Amino acid sequence: MSGDLIRLVEGLGQPRIGVLGDLMLDEYVWGEVERISPEAPIPVLKVSRRQFRVGGAGSVVVNLARLGARVSVLGRLGEDAAGRQIISIFHQEGCDVSGLIVEAGQRTTVKSRHLGCVQQAHRGVQQILRVDDEDLQAASLDQVERILRGVRAQAGRLDAFLVSDYRKGLVSAELIRGVIDAADGVPVFVDPALQEDYSCYRGVDLICPNRFEAELASGISCRTLESCPAAAEKLLRTLDLQAVAMTLDREGILLLEAGAAPVRYPTRARVVADVTGAGDMVLSVLGLVRAAGGNLQQAVELANLAAGLEVAHLGVTPIARSELLQELMFQGHPAGAKVKSAEDLQRIAEEARASGRTLVFTNGCFDLLHLGHHQLLNGARREGDLLIVAVNSDSSIRRLKGPGRPRIPQDDRVRMIAGLQAVDFVVVFDEDTPNRLLAMLRPDVLVKGSEYRTGVVVGREIVEGYGGRVAFVEQIPGISTSSLLEGFPAEG
Repeated sequence: MSGDLIRLVEGLGQPRIGVLGDLMLDEYVWGEVERISPEAPIPVLKVSRRQFRVGGAGSVVVNLARLGARVSVLGRLGEDAAGRQIISIFHQEGCDVSGLIVEAGQRTTVKSRHLGCVQQAHRGVQQILRVDDEDLQAASLDQVERILRGVRAQAGRLDAFLVSDYRKGLVSAELIRGVIDAADGVPVFVDPALQEDYSCYRGVDLICPNRFEAELASGISCRTLESCPAAAEKLLRTLDLQAVAMTLDREGILLLEAGAAPVRYPTRARVVADVTGAGDMVLSVLGLVRAAGGNLQQAVELANLAAGLEVAHLGVTPIARSELLQELMFQGHPAGAKVKSAEDLQRIAEEARASGRTLVFTNGCFDLLHLGHHQLLNGARREGDLLIVAVNSDSSIRRLKGPGRPRIPQDDRVRMIAGLQAVDFVVVFDEDTPNRLLAMLRPDVLVKGSEYRTGVVVGREIVEGYGGRVAFVEQIPGISTSSLLEGFPAEG
């Protein structure tokens, strides 16, 4: 089955998807907690940086853009700083924002999350406080009509419509009816709000509530797996749907299609950092796969996988296709989550620095993994809190070592390195040197073997230029890839 999903992801193409819903700005305020306030029994957060991401329906937009879809955004924003920030992010992601309406009297929702690291207690990052700045207003008839004009203008060139309802006043029965009419057979999927009355979603193709939302809307308990199908069946029947995909937290996703028996797709066990954004990811991947021509069973399997990757991240974090492919290739092994793109690692590095953790970097070909490599990697890990290992690509090694190398293919070398306990993240680079990665990630420590102590250390000037340092790990005498390969016959 993993092979089928790999082929599915590789063949997704660039489907065109419209996303309609409540847009908001997520602000993350990062810092350290060193003391309790003398004014009240609350922690004092010493702010080190702020980060802005798009939330609500906006996280579906960014998810889809990172997954390779061409996205059109439909909705409303306030004519304010937060609204401008959201539009700027959409532009950076290459999204079409012509369907947005911007209102002077509207206030854009901002959710500000304050996260702190208690260094003295050696704890990880914890969310201390969330502040919501919003002014909920039901969409006016004029706003609904203007948005629907945008929907009708986009409809002829879209492969799917996704609606993300956060109950901020935009989504209504009139709006949903207008989207269904304009879609004219194109799939319309909805991530519904937490509310008792789901009649506004009547006639869409699919809804993907979580079990608590489904319980509230159906009146049927979803506390146990045995009771969930009855709730899904009631929603399917009373709302005239084609399918219900109910998310079940750690128990996966339940899919009920009209005329078929319910099927539960279990999730893989993982360490959960933050459940924020999991529902948005499910809607994104369901819509992506269906828009690309895949069936609902495939869509649910892939959405389940993507949601599992999402909850391993702190905050709403887009997942790239490359991460899905890596997860599928590793077949659920925890090491798969360690393999990252340079862009993903840049974000991880920024978050690590904000939480006061020390980043360590080392690199190499690792062609024929041996005891010397273990010595290097374990020694590097002792230099800090997170170890990033950059591995030369096959083409890079051929340029550096000649046509007979590497002896071990790139994917196998990456899997072996990722499987080591000392390693936190692995990235592949295709250049002859890791200098681009060093400039992007700005690690605190660059680690090399002791044989480089008296020679040239590639990247030293970059690391020391921003205040980092170079450390050396003692090499085991007589052990190297070249010496070991002398005992193996050459290929061919």
